[in-house]
Amino acid sequence: MNRPKIALPPCGIFIGTGVYPMSGDYLLCTLHGHQSWAPQTCDPLEMIEKVLADNQGNLVQFWGYARGSAPATIARWIYALDEIGVDVPEPNWDDGTYLLPEECAEITAHADRQGAGVLRFMKAAAARGLYTTLLYVDGLPQWSARFKELGEYYLGYDFGERYSFALDNAALRGKDLAEVTLRELADDVIARVRAHVDERHATGWGYVMATSANFFIDYEIAAGADIPVVEDFAFRHLNLASALSRGLYRQHDLPLWGSHLAHEHYSWIPYACAYKFPLLTAAMYQKYMSGSKMIINESGNWFVEVTLCEDSPKYTLPRVDLPHHRLRREPQLFAPYIAEARQYFPHIGYDAPECRRYRETIADFYDFVKANGTPDGQPETTIAIAKGNLDLCGHRYSPTHAIAGAYALADRNPHWFEGAPERGWEIVKAVFFPLHPIMGDYPNFFLSGTPYGMVDIVSFAQDRVEADFLAATYRALLFGGWNTASPRQYAILTRYVAAGGTLFIGIPHLSTNIRRNYGSYTVDELVHGGDLSELCGVRVKGPGERFYWATAPYGSSELGFTFPRRFGIMATRMGDIAITDPAAEILVVDDEQAAPLLLRRRYGQGTVYFLNSWDYPGAMDTDEGPGSRVGAKGVIGAIYQHIATTCRGSVWITDDRHLPGRECEFICYAYFPEAKRICLQNVDFRQAHRCCLHYAGKAELIELAPAEFRMLDAAPETDRHGARPGARGDVR
Repeated sequence: MNRPKIALPPCGIFIGTGVYPMSGDYLLCTLHGHQSWAPQTCDPLEMIEKVLADNQGNLVQFWGYARGSAPATIARWIYALDEIGVDVPEPNWDDGTYLLPEECAEITAHADRQGAGVLRFMKAAAARGLYTTLLYVDGLPQWSARFKELGEYYLGYDFGERYSFALDNAALRGKDLAEVTLRELADDVIARVRAHVDERHATGWGYVMATSANFFIDYEIAAGADIPVVEDFAFRHLNLASALSRGLYRQHDLPLWGSHLAHEHYSWIPYACAYKFPLLTAAMYQKYMSGSKMIINESGNWFVEVTLCEDSPKYTLPRVDLPHHRLRREPQLFAPYIAEARQYFPHIGYDAPECRRYRETIADFYDFVKANGTPDGQPETTIAIAKGNLDLCGHRYSPTHAIAGAYALADRNPHWFEGAPERGWEIVKAVFFPLHPIMGDYPNFFLSGTPYGMVDIVSFAQDRVEADFLAATYRALLFGGWNTASPRQYAILTRYVAAGGTLFIGIPHLSTNIRRNYGSYTVDELVHGGDLSELCGVRVKGPGERFYWATAPYGSSELGFTFPRRFGIMATRMGDIAITDPAAEILVVDDEQAAPLLLRRRYGQGTVYFLNSWDYPGAMDTDEGPGSRVGAKGVIGAIYQHIATTCRGSVWITDDRHLPGRECEFICYAYFPEAKRICLQNVDFRQAHRCCLHYAGKAELIELAPAEFRMLDAAPETDRHGARPGARGDVR
């Protein structure tokens, strides 16, 4: 599919804010933990002026959906009935009229104008120099066909969380659960997304974006979506989300990738915490330096929506004991509570301190961008993590989460709960995106350093990745989580290594398994019946013995550790293998029989690190043995670190001029080759951290103050300080 890149604004990045069809006095939700009133009504055209007056960016994300909206609001936002002289009265709570859009005769009579208000808004925004993207918006084809009139000022439509896996996967209903496969569930979500995307493409909606906390957003892209805009904070690990989005952007030659910051709802820390808003600022800088060219703040700057923090002003409002499922259909139920609730609306409306703080934070970042621009292109990445075919897990390992939301199936077959395959992602994060406690008493789920630089995640969904792309883009490709292999995939990996790539892979990654029986698969399920001689230099005969400890062969220090350092206790199985390449090196063994656990062999111009484990790498995430240290990453982590060091890019950081260590784990860095710019960020809000920055043939000691962001020139002729005026951000 030909998807040209989107032309960027003069500052090089789209900074956006969401605007919604708000209707004051509406009670939106009465769940036990979520009681939510809308404190004000905003006209859509007035919102454009507020965005400009409050310096909220150059992009408006127009929402077409609200849980509770008055007919008068919808008439203006979606139908623009006032444009044709039709006046829809405001809600009358006394007689119960004009409360529901579907009961509004004026809207029904002019149903053919669904989308007219959207087009009017976009044109008004463009006239004021603002770009628009749409989220949860519906409209008739005669209006969507005209969206192209906006030219570069219309960026596309976003289907949001329409296809997220819930606690009950509808695809399982009526199925024989014993026959359900991973492929069937993947094909189902792809088919549903593709039908929606194709319809939107055909009716003029332009580029289609996907926004959610899904770790399977790669399947939405495989189904035809054009732009990944991960819902950060809901997707808790910001650098992991960027790695996946950036990898998809490169792999599928997408027009753009972006970030949808749901900080208000999912940062969870209270407003009283000193790090609440510095966290938002740090997130914007981290996305900026990760290569995102679109950053949208979801909410918080217009009225307080959140109930997911313990001191939300919403808790000052009176609680209402009404059945939530009836509110949308029977708004008259909450009419008796409106007068009392209105007394509290100033605490959660536009002028509330929390909303002002959101607007100030966004404006400060936008001022930085306008003053300093945005580095062209994407940051350098030389290492990719393979997200295997049919890997449908969540972004954060939990043994109570079912793969693809298939809880009905997991309750019958526990292998459908997240397990050893998914735990491998925790090793990836610990090595490449380590999280540390940086927010006092509150846990840090979000901000990580990048001690080995920016790393991409490449999706093997449907085997839609090519060897030429991998070879041209990445020096190393590392498997960790689930993968369903195929002969075609094996050939792709073989060509990648032969062309000079470095590959880490284990036995289960080469299984064709689609039923999650990762504990009891057979040799027959392996690619080529287990004859992996061409790529891995071994023939797998079956599962081998269980072992306790992993260690280095006596006298070997190739991976940065030596005997008697031990990793374990494992209690996992090795493979029963015959080594068919006599030149293969043995780098890790079990500590009793010295049976080979990790082999390294040359193939063509590249290198394969073959893990001789019948179980997924996540099953080996245990490091309680002699020689273990606080902060160690286990034997798999040590292998990753070794490969990352040998395959690093042209700019890197170290603790001691040799290797990244504890200090580097607090520093996020990126190098933009097109712009010759280096970005550095100390993710720690409380302490300074230093590193040795290696670039342009020199090694320079850099100290970053708490929460400091710094941008440097990387050209060889640059003086030793390099930063241009204003190219620093301090979020303390």
